[in-house]
Amino acid sequence: MSVERPLQRWIHGARPIADAAARQCPTQVASSDNKLLGLELLRFLAAMAVLFWHYNHFYDMVGSRPFVASAQPWHAWFWPFYDFGLFGVQLFWCISGFIFAWKYSGPVASGTVSGRQFFWLRFSRLYPLHLVTLLFVTALQPWHRAFAGHDFHFEANDPWIFAKQLFLASDWIGGRQYSFNGPIWSISAEIAVYFLFFLIVRRFALSLGLCVTIVGAALAAELAGIQLTSVWCLSYFFAGAMVALPMLKPADKELRKRRIVLAALTLFVILAVSAWLGALGDRAKMPMLMLLAGPPIVFLAGQDWSVLDRWQRPLASVGNLTYSSYLVHFPLQLILAIAVAASGITLPVTSTWFLLVYLGVVLGVSALVYQKFERPVQDRLRKLTVGKR
Repeated sequence: MSVERPLQRWIHGARPIADAAARQCPTQVASSDNKLLGLELLRFLAAMAVLFWHYNHFYDMVGSRPFVASAQPWHAWFWPFYDFGLFGVQLFWCISGFIFAWKYSGPVASGTVSGRQFFWLRFSRLYPLHLVTLLFVTALQPWHRAFAGHDFHFEANDPWIFAKQLFLASDWIGGRQYSFNGPIWSISAEIAVYFLFFLIVRRFALSLGLCVTIVGAALAAELAGIQLTSVWCLSYFFAGAMVALPMLKPADKELRKRRIVLAALTLFVILAVSAWLGALGDRAKMPMLMLLAGPPIVFLAGQDWSVLDRWQRPLASVGNLTYSSYLVHFPLQLILAIAVAASGITLPVTSTWFLLVYLGVVLGVSALVYQKFERPVQDRLRKLTVGKR
């Protein structure tokens, strides 16, 4: 009893936060005008980081010249994206945790959002485009195999992995495997965390103690040798959720300023200590650095920066492209890889014009996919099942 009560107080210690979330979040979920513009910009930058990181896929195409990192277009300017763009995924996970805590923690804890509603909202948002891109890549890889003798870049494309990807469970069993439309691995891990988020928050409500406990448990599991991507994702997700908690409580202008200063100072200390320890340029240490630095970055981006209001529409627009660009860019690369394998041409991968055309095509197609497929299908599925609300 003496252990149980302190533990309960630790887990439930922020019940006022959960109560405030229950009062505030339904309005936030329903409002289309309440946009976190800084987060939209951060999401877009994380998506661009992934696009730059995957630029090296062009060097896998038939007839391509050997890969030289420093020879990539504008490498002197964009080297953080080229060299460390893969860690945009961890930033996405932190952003997701922040947004879920901000939007859903109160409604889920109070029962305003049912399990059926919660999971259908996620399904309608993520699954249609995933299914289309999965089938598209599955249909095109045999063409690349016929011309080049092998699948393009992601070669673990057997029926068992296809079945797992079909259910967005590619990283739940047997560890991470880059296959078919490879970037989906991070979404698969996040789906598992969505389940846990709903079950945990419905039972305990969200609090600082709960978030710290889950992050600590995830880290302990990793140190114990449990190599599951969903466990990795869990730590970043709830680290992001943790820094959303202050936004669920009323705060005057002065308190918000103090929070911003504290977050900025925390971020500065983390980066300074990391630089002193030599961790900033060490890719092996970047996951832990992202776990420490990601939450204050997301918190700062999640504030109401009035300077961004004049760019509300373009920022909202580019933020909407993050998911489509994430899933569309590899199929577009695969189309080009088939053309290259069939024709034998050599791509000018070191040309800045080639980079600009690549980014322009990806973003243009992503915008078209979002407007003509992703959003209409999502809205239709939600109207049929969840209702207009």
